[in-house]
Amino acid sequence: MVDVASYTLIGVTCFCFGLIVSFQIAHIQYCRKLTILVRRSISTKTIAPVLAEYEAIKAKK
Repeated sequence: MVDVASYTLIGVTCFCFGLIVSFQIAHIQYCRKLTILVRRSISTKTIAPVLAEYEAIKAKK
């Protein structure tokens, strides 16, 4: 039979892998959102889209 130490090691490994994957997913989503804001700012030649997004986030809190 498999001992408790092996189950613990497998559990810790899965937990760490999950943390790494979730961090990468959050990073990708953040970069996509930032890219969209930068493109809108460049096309309008102002920082208004960035300020509007900041106000929308601030209003949610």
